[in-house]
Amino acid sequence: MKPLTLIRSSSALRVAPVALLLVFAYYATDLGDDLRIDPLGYSATVVDAVLRNLLPVAFAVASGLAAWEARKLGASGIWRLGAVRSRYTIAAQHLSPVVALAWSLLILPTLCALVQEQVAPDVPGFTLLAFALVLCVAHGIVGFAVGATVRHIAVVPIIAVTDFLAVGWSTGLETPWPRHLTGLFAGKMMFGELPTADALAAPLLLAVGSAVAMALLWAPVSRRLRGAVAGALVVACAFGSFSLVSDWSYIGPRSTGHGAIACAGQSPRICLPEARAEHISALTEEAEATLESLRRAGLPAEPTSIKDTSLNLRYPEPSTKDDWTVPLGVGEATGTVRYQVAREVVRFECAPPATGPARLVYYWVSAKVGQTDTYLRRLSSEPDFTPQERSRIQDGVAKVLRLSEAQQMDWYETTVAEACQEDGTTT
Repeated sequence: MKPLTLIRSSSALRVAPVALLLVFAYYATDLGDDLRIDPLGYSATVVDAVLRNLLPVAFAVASGLAAWEARKLGASGIWRLGAVRSRYTIAAQHLSPVVALAWSLLILPTLCALVQEQVAPDVPGFTLLAFALVLCVAHGIVGFAVGATVRHIAVVPIIAVTDFLAVGWSTGLETPWPRHLTGLFAGKMMFGELPTADALAAPLLLAVGSAVAMALLWAPVSRRLRGAVAGALVVACAFGSFSLVSDWSYIGPRSTGHGAIACAGQSPRICLPEARAEHISALTEEAEATLESLRRAGLPAEPTSIKDTSLNLRYPEPSTKDDWTVPLGVGEATGTVRYQVAREVVRFECAPPATGPARLVYYWVSAKVGQTDTYLRRLSSEPDFTPQERSRIQDGVAKVLRLSEAQQMDWYETTVAEACQEDGTTT
C-alpha cells in the first residue's frame, strides 16, 4: 500500500486532531506546575516533566488505535494476503501511522517545553525521550496483537482505558514496585540526574519482551511451539523486571553528574551549573574575599573546591575540610553568598550540635563577614527564636567581638566543643 493511501485510511489521521488538541490543552493548563522547577539548562528536567504527564495518554493512543487497526484488518480479510506479504510486514505498515501519532503526542509538547524554558536539547534529554518512544512502539504492538485476537469492537476502548489507568494509577499505589515498571519516574528529575541503567531496563524489559512475545505468535511454526515460547518469554521478562525493582523505594535509583557545569578559579575552584556561568566571576571574587576575611579571623578557611548545592540536590554531598558544598545560586539570588560560604567553615564533631552554643558560633562567624542580619533572618523562621533568644545571641557575641583575636579564637574553639558535650562527654 502506498504511504499516502496508508495514512489516509488509518484511524490515526482521524484521531490526530482531537488527540493533539487535548494534549496541548492539558499542556497549557496543568503542565505548568511541573515546568516551574528551574531546569538549570538541563533538558532532562524539562523532558521528564512532559513525559510524566503525557506518557499514559501516548500509551493509550498507541495501544487503542493499534487494536482498532488490527480489528479492521481482520474484518477486511487482508490477512489472507499473507502469501504475498508476511503478517509482520502488514502489521508494521498499519502500525506506522499509529506510532507516529503517539510519538507526536510526546515530541511536540517536549519541543514546546524546551523552547518555553529556553533550554537546549542535550544527550540526557534525548535519552529520556528515546526511552519513551521505544515504549510507545511496544504498547502499540501489544495493542495490535490483542486487536488481532479479539475482533469485538469493545476491545478498542477497553485496552486503551486499561493501558491509561494501569500506567497512570501506578504512581498512586502504596506498593512502590509497579510504578517502576511503567516508564513513569516518580519524583522530578533534578539537575544532572538520569535513571540508572536498571531503572531504564526494567520497564523496557517488560514492555519490549511482551511485544516480542506477541509478535512470536505469528511466527510460521506450530501453534504449540510458538505459544510455549511466547508464554515463556513473557514470564521470564516479567520475573526479570520484578527482580530488578522489587526492593526499590518510591523514587527509583538515579545516577548523577550528567549536567553541564562551569568551573573557575584555583584554590578554591568554584563549580556550578553551566546555565549560571555568567555569575561565576562575581561568585569567585566574593567567595575569595569571604575566605580571606575568615582566615584573618584565625579560621582554617582553605577549601580546594566549592560546589553549588544544585549539582547534587537529591543526593547532597556533605562538605569536608577541603571540598565545600555551598548554595551559591541561592546566595547569588538573595545577596547572601558571604554568609553561605562562612557557614561552611564551622565544623562540629557531632550532629546535631546543641542549639545554644551553635547559634552563638554561627552568629560570630556571620559577624566576621558582615552578614549578621542574614543569619538573624534565617533564625526568625524557627519557632523557638524569641526576642529573649535574639538578645542573648547578640549580647553574647558582642562581648566576644571586643576581645583580642587570640581570645576570640579560644572562645570559638571552646564553644564549638561545648556544642557537642553531653554529660561531660564529647560525642
